[in-house]
Parts: sequence; C-alpha cells; structure tokens
Amino acid sequence: MRPAYTVATVRAAEERLLAEQSHPDQLMQLAAAAVAEAATSMLAALPGAVVILAGSGGNGGDGLFAGAHLAERGITVHALVPEKHHEAALEAFLAAGGTVLPSKTTLPTGTALLIDAIAGLGSARGLSGAALSLYRDATAVGAAVLAVDMPTGVDADTGVAAPDTVEADVTITFGSPRLGHALAAECGQVVVSDLFLPGAPSFAETLAELDEPAAFIAHEPTVPSPWEWLPGEPDLPGGRLTRPWPVGCTGPITDPTPHSRSDKYSGGVVALAAGSAAYPGAGILCATAAVRATPSMVRFIGDNTITSLLPELVCHPDVSSAGRAQAWVVGPGRGTDAAAAAELRKVLAQDLPTVIDADALTLLARNTSLRRTVAEHPLTILTPHEGEFTRLYEATFGSSLHAATGWSRALHELAGELNSIILLKGRLTRVTAPGQPLYSFNSGHSFAATPGSGDVLSGILGAVMAQLFAKTSTETAAATTARAISEVLHAGAIHAHAAAIAAETREGFAPCSASQIAAAIPQAIARLLNAQR
Repeated sequence: MRPAYTVATVRAAEERLLAEQSHPDQLMQLAAAAVAEAATSMLAALPGAVVILAGSGGNGGDGLFAGAHLAERGITVHALVPEKHHEAALEAFLAAGGTVLPSKTTLPTGTALLIDAIAGLGSARGLSGAALSLYRDATAVGAAVLAVDMPTGVDADTGVAAPDTVEADVTITFGSPRLGHALAAECGQVVVSDLFLPGAPSFAETLAELDEPAAFIAHEPTVPSPWEWLPGEPDLPGGRLTRPWPVGCTGPITDPTPHSRSDKYSGGVVALAAGSAAYPGAGILCATAAVRATPSMVRFIGDNTITSLLPELVCHPDVSSAGRAQAWVVGPGRGTDAAAAAELRKVLAQDLPTVIDADALTLLARNTSLRRTVAEHPLTILTPHEGEFTRLYEATFGSSLHAATGWSRALHELAGELNSIILLKGRLTRVTAPGQPLYSFNSGHSFAATPGSGDVLSGILGAVMAQLFAKTSTETAAATTARAISEVLHAGAIHAHAAAIAAETREGFAPCSASQIAAAIPQAIARLLNAQR
C-alpha cells in the first residue's frame, strides 16, 4: 500500500521543491515527462491519436508539456486550450507539432486516449462546454482516459464527485497519492511517478518529511490490466523520475493452509448467527464463505437442516449452547426483531472479536443501548454499505451526514464514537479504526455488486478473524487493532478476487452471483498465496 496525503501537505511539498528549481517550470516538465510515460504505456495497448483537455493553470501546463513529448515521438496530439493558458507549455506543444482544437469542435478521428489536464488538485467542479462534449465523445468511441493528478470534478481531499465528473481509467500522480485517491473510484487505477530535482529530496521524500499520511491506498490486481507498466528511472535534462507505477496491493495474506500438527481447531473457530426463516439464503451464503475460507470448524446458530447443503457445519440451537469460538459473525439475514436484538447482546457479551453486518447494523442504528455495548466491546468490526453507514451515522450523532465532507471524516468520527473497526463496502473498500489512518483499496471491478455478496464477505471476515485470534497474544490493544485492520483488508482482497474469478468465463467477464463468489474463495486464496505481493 502507498501513503496518501492531504492537499495542504502536497501544496507545501510543491512549494519546497519549487524553491529548489534552477529554472522556471523545471518541476512541471518532470511531471509532464511522467504523464507522457503513462500515456505511452496506455497507447501501447490501444494506439491512436491523443486529445488533451488543458486547464489554465499548472495542471494544464503538465498536459501541454506532456503533449509536446508525445508529439516528438511521432504521436498525433490535439489539445483544447482555454484563452488563459500556460504560455511556455503551449509554445513547446506547438513547436513539437501539436494541434490546437477550435473552441467549437468535434472529436478528431482516431482518438485513442484523452488526457484530462484541466485542474488537478483544484478540480472540484465538473466538465462543461467543449471539454464535456469531447470527453463524452471520446468515451463513447472507447478511448481510454488518463487524468493528471485528479479527475476533473473530484475533490482531491474529500473524494466527492461533482456532476459531469471525469471517470478516468488511470490517474497519474506525483510523489505519493492524494487523500482523494483513497476515496473516489472515479480515479480508476492510480499510478505514481516520483520526481527528483538535482540535489533535492524527491517529491515522495518531501511529503514524508512534512506530515504523516492521511491514508494508505492500494489497487488489487483482480482482473488483467490492459496496460503494461515498466520500471525505470529516466534521466532528463532537469532531473529524473520514476516511471509511473501502480500503487500496489494490500500485501501478502496469512496462509490458512493446515500444517503438520494442525487440527480442526488450529485455524480458529468462527461462529455464525446468520440467516432466518425469512432470509435463509443469507445464512447459507455466509456459512458457505466461512467454510470455504478456513480448514477449521465453523459453528452455526440455527436449524441443522442447513447441513444438507453444508455438512461441515456444527449447528447449535442458540448462542448459549455454542462451544468454543475465536470470533463471531452476527447479522446477515438475521432479522431486526426483539429476539435478534437479544441474540446480538449475547454475542457481544462474550467479548470475542465480532463482525457485525446487515440486520445487526440496523439494530445498532435503532438502539442507543446496543451502540453503547458495542463501544465498550474490545473488538467489533462493522461492515456497512453506504446506506447502512449513513443510517448508523445519523442515528449515532443525531444529525445528517453531509455529502460535501466526504467519507473519510465520517468514517473516523463513527469509528471513534463506536470504538470499532469499520469497513465501508463498495468498489473501493475503505477501512479505519479509532486512532488509525484510512486504508482503502480499489477492487478493480464491480462484480461483487450483487445480492448476497456482503453475506459472503462477512463469512470470510469471520474466518479470517478466527484465524488471527486462534493463538493468545500479549501485544497492546493498538497493535491488535493494527493487525486486525490488516486482516480485514486481506479478507476484502480475497472477496474481490473471488468475485473476479466467479465473473470470468471462457468468453470474457459476465455478471456473477453471490453463490459463485463463495464457491471461488479457495481459488482466490490460492491465487493470493502464489502471487508476488
């Protein structure tokens, strides 16, 4: 995972580096060379012409200088340039053979790549006018989109997207990612190029000197990338840079494979309070995922008729009669009546690591006393989607969740108030806990956006938490939380890879079901164990 910083920290780092320049635009030209490297990699997969949407400030300068590099390589490059523009960059662009498009124009024939270089860190407003028209036309013909620093319309601190926001396939940034990259799926795959002025710390080093990261960001390689990113550090007249490189994945997962002295308890026992007469499927999906994710025992609170589908389960009539476990999952399809609330209290009373999902989150939103119990619990993991998060947040604080402030602030507030690890589900998996930074990874696809997928994730999480706490530990609470966050991220990665595996057919990718995702968990684990992570 890569550290991500706030806009204020990035601006401060830029000021330091600008003071180290030996001539104007030296840092900008390094950034532009990195943009050209990214564009070249993308054009290798889909050759054709380039259209640059240039803004009036430094981001537009990055784009136009990059266009000059591309034109010098024999690539046809067009640019939409505003009346106010970076003059030196435009001069270089024209001298290299670039073409300026008229303000009223249509997409040039053969366009394969659109570079969004309008506003970068200041891009809180969406596209309009000719830029919007060209963007829509480019995406309609299948052109790839490369954003410089941030897609236009995405706030670089909050990740909030305005209307008519650019949805990038790739976003290139410099030094280290920005906080908004951890919060906005519109960024696509984030690649980073570090910039080195002669005799000065690099951009990444300067950021690290100035502040602690606001977040950590990853991108799981769940589906094949159409672009090949090449390592290297090209030397340029004004310094050097690292070629654009993806932010990386969530890291190596813990191996659940049994060892020579393992038994059915060694990997940690997870107990599930999932499913009901009204929603039996949720229990089946959650249990299937847990059984597929661990070689150890899985306990199930409920009717033993489920063993006709999953004979591996050990069933118990209620929480009190369940045997030893290292972690619990409660909530998927369980209901929200008084009996479900009482069961949730019994689970929490055991003070074991507990994954709280679905209906149990609804119970928390409705019940102040339950929220207080959760806040006093040693380790709970809440797994809401955005709607469940909003309801729980508003119930907890008695006020509306303001979209303009973004998810990072709200996640930290709710995690602190409920003393819980929170995993916010979506194309981006966002995780935090009290006193911890935000962690975020892009799954690279949306195949998990299907009914029951969250129940599968809860089963994986329960199995992974049971494995983590199968052995006693004397570490501090903070260290335990940090390890738990790492395993939460790995559970999310297993889920994301399982969804990609489930969606892949001999003819390509297609929609998949939650049952297929659960069935793919062993293959996902094997993939992650064998990958270079």
